Amino acid sequence: MLDKLTGKPVHYYIQLVAMMGIAAGLPFSKIPLSIGTMLLGLNVILLWDWKNVWRKWSSNRWLWLLFAYFAVEVLSFTWSTDKHEAWNMIRRELTLYAIPLTIVAIPLTTFKHYKWVVISFLTAVFITSFINVGTYFHWWGSKVYDDIRSLSLFVSHLRYAMMIVLALVFCAAWWIRKFPYRWIGVLLAAWFLYYTFLSQIGMGVFTLAGIVLMMFWFKVKSIRTVWIKRTFIASFSACILFVGVFLYINLKPVPHKMHVSTYDYLEKTVNGNPYTFDVIWEINWENGYPVQAFIADGELEKEWSKSSEVDYRKGVDLKGNPIRNILWRYMTSKGLRKDSVDFQKMTAQDIRNVELGFASVEMAKGGISAQLYRMRSQLNNVEDPNGKSLLEKIESLKAGMTIIKSNPLTGVGVGDMEKSFANAYKTNHSKLTLDNQHLTHNQFLTTWIAGGIICFIAFTSLWFIQLAKALRINAFEWTGFLVITMLSFLIEDTLQTQTGVAFAAFFFAFFMTGRKILYPG
Repeated sequence: MLDKLTGKPVHYYIQLVAMMGIAAGLPFSKIPLSIGTMLLGLNVILLWDWKNVWRKWSSNRWLWLLFAYFAVEVLSFTWSTDKHEAWNMIRRELTLYAIPLTIVAIPLTTFKHYKWVVISFLTAVFITSFINVGTYFHWWGSKVYDDIRSLSLFVSHLRYAMMIVLALVFCAAWWIRKFPYRWIGVLLAAWFLYYTFLSQIGMGVFTLAGIVLMMFWFKVKSIRTVWIKRTFIASFSACILFVGVFLYINLKPVPHKMHVSTYDYLEKTVNGNPYTFDVIWEINWENGYPVQAFIADGELEKEWSKSSEVDYRKGVDLKGNPIRNILWRYMTSKGLRKDSVDFQKMTAQDIRNVELGFASVEMAKGGISAQLYRMRSQLNNVEDPNGKSLLEKIESLKAGMTIIKSNPLTGVGVGDMEKSFANAYKTNHSKLTLDNQHLTHNQFLTTWIAGGIICFIAFTSLWFIQLAKALRINAFEWTGFLVITMLSFLIEDTLQTQTGVAFAAFFFAFFMTGRKILYPG
């Protein structure tokens, strides 16, 4: 309509602006996502060329795959007992269908404009990541963090980790495609890698590992000389083996580095004060050393008061934990006794780490060391899964499998998810508190539980057929997006949040409509 009135491609450029807005809005908040999505829909309505729009919709096989999944999910509405919740579940996913429909109706037609969308996304990811890091290190502001995983200020840290890794994929493509100013892409990639390891988000590391394997696949395909290809594969395999051994060594329980006996209970400090101990079989261990052993509380209180303004008895760290307990654990992790002599071995940075809430020198190191420490602690202390993300996911997965075993064909219906999970947690006698009882943390299984085996097949087909196509035509960026998204489906219910749905829907449509332009031939 507007094109006819003005004689110019107004609708096309509205579409371009809306897509750039969504790409730039993804790392910021839900508001620009909603505005961009509404603009896409309004643009199609104002176009008022339904015959041509329907032709594009009906001839797009990717849309048929998407709506095959949608149809089965909607069908499960009929056997859901809670119709209100069923509608809410379907309504939350409407963006997954609305964005592809509007972008297919008015697709971008030039490579340059697809680049503009990617540049908008990269710029937004860089700006938000820079603000996150600057705020965390107090380059500006005075925000107090109780956990490094709160680094993401704008959107969910899990979804943001996916965006960071996708930004890395686009930076790699910048180099591979030999675009101008490739050094900018290299600098951005280095920054995004730094952010991934600084943020300590398992989602980021997990999806990054998938991208590394993807890049290996593309590199092997490009090598024509047989001996070079075999050497490259052998070298990469050796690297994977090294990583596997490294993880095994760092995740296995730390052996006790000393022995505590009843004779130690008679020992005194150099000042003649007796140590206090917990009973031997109830002592916790930190980095191989006993926590509730060799404690001279009076000496420690006196020395601590000289070094910190936080009250030893009643004070808390920045995470809200009793400072006294954190100090015990931190000193223990360094192999120190909790007395005045060994307190002198604590540096000013150690004192600051305790005030920040680091209970171990490993946590204070940050990055990979902190991630491995956190995972090792969870794997070696499985009695209480609450507050331990890995153990919580395992409990959720068990609950999901319990539901699937009871309803393998039809699922429970899209509206009875929460009720079914509540019953499954009770059946499994899970120790998770009600606040920590969630869905499976696996989008594939969540889909099965909601709509049954047919819904599961339709959903997995949608993504695996795309992946097969992307690999066949050497679509580097498209494959990267699919690897990130599908790996996220393995450890999260990605499509249960608006940001996750928008991310999946937008880049699904972006690559679906731009396939022939981005990857000609």
